[in-house]
Amino acid sequence: MFYYYLWALTEKTLSYLPFGKKIYTGVGYLVNKHVKGRSSSFTSSFRLTRKGKELIPPGGSVLDVGTGWYHHDAFLLYLVGDYKIYLFDVEDKAKIINIKNYLNYLLENMDLIVSELNIESNDVLSKIEKLLHMDSREDIYEACNFIPCITKKTDTPFLPENSIDFMVSNCVLNHIPVDILVPELKSLSKILKNEGYMYFLLGHDDHWTFHDRSANQFNYYRYSDTYYKLMFETKFEFQNRLVKKEWLKIFEQCELEVIDYYAHINEESKKQIANLPHIDSRFAKYPLEELAIIYSYILLRKQID
Repeated sequence: MFYYYLWALTEKTLSYLPFGKKIYTGVGYLVNKHVKGRSSSFTSSFRLTRKGKELIPPGGSVLDVGTGWYHHDAFLLYLVGDYKIYLFDVEDKAKIINIKNYLNYLLENMDLIVSELNIESNDVLSKIEKLLHMDSREDIYEACNFIPCITKKTDTPFLPENSIDFMVSNCVLNHIPVDILVPELKSLSKILKNEGYMYFLLGHDDHWTFHDRSANQFNYYRYSDTYYKLMFETKFEFQNRLVKKEWLKIFEQCELEVIDYYAHINEESKKQIANLPHIDSRFAKYPLEELAIIYSYILLRKQID
């Protein structure tokens, strides 16, 4: 647990120092530039991509919500269909080196991708190799029909209303404070077509434990909101710690109808919850089975009167 607290406190201190963000992002880039994008976490996008393939009409429009450093989900959707994909984020984080890391990693795992997404290996090979020969993000975006959409003004529609067929995000919404999240979801709902869908992956485990695997993966359920904000919230990283019932209330508030919900739980996650020495009152009122959810996928559409 030593590194769990040390990492959080170090990052929190750095976030309040002058030029702290430049130091944080600069060091992060230097340390991770050759590895960012090369992670098995792309497998979490398979379910998102299959659902997109099922629901997006030919030539349809997609909004990748929180597209990140290398467009985790957008590239997989590019492999399965011919779509216009808007790359939405509040910051332009993507780097050509990270994008190519990811594309090379997809090639290395082509057999798995072909099997999971039911596509032809020759198509995957030709599509990715074409992109790897390009020298700029702009050329790659044009080839994939990607359109960057970077804005911090998320509480009002930033694309035409009723213009998007499908919205996707991968462990993004759980990093948005509720006072920003609710207006953003209402804005996204206006952009979504009446017959369109949102499909989101929500992470529920404590991301600080990624830095210290000796910590319980749900350790943050021990703390009150006041203590957690004091000790763990930084200007660089945020987790809203929302659990299933809290998410469902938010979606209802935003007039979004839940069409399908899948929760990933296993015996180890149940054991981790059972091993917590204390659960804060905010979370103790919910069933332990729900607290043991590691991540969930939720399919939504607008409530139409």
